[in-house]
Amino acid sequence: MGDFLSTPNKTKESETGEGGNVRYVACGMQGWRRSMEDAHIAYCNIDNSGVSIFGVFDGHGGKEVALFVKNHFKEELVRLPSFKQK
Repeated sequence: MGDFLSTPNKTKESETGEGGNVRYVACGMQGWRRSMEDAHIAYCNIDNSGVSIFGVFDGHGGKEVALFVKNHFKEELVRLPSFKQK
């Protein structure tokens, strides 16, 4: 079947967290693809700034870019002068 499974993988992975006055739940499911290609981030009250960020990055046929963004988004965000001014 190429890049797809004959039946969907319905196993779900969940994550919960909280920080400051924010609580979140994230849940992902692989589905029909041969491997999980999506990635996500959830950061509450980054560096005690009161800023929280949440993101879902779709692999669109490959997980490499989604994982790169997951691993580098926060560090790049907090380096921005505009973030430091908040």
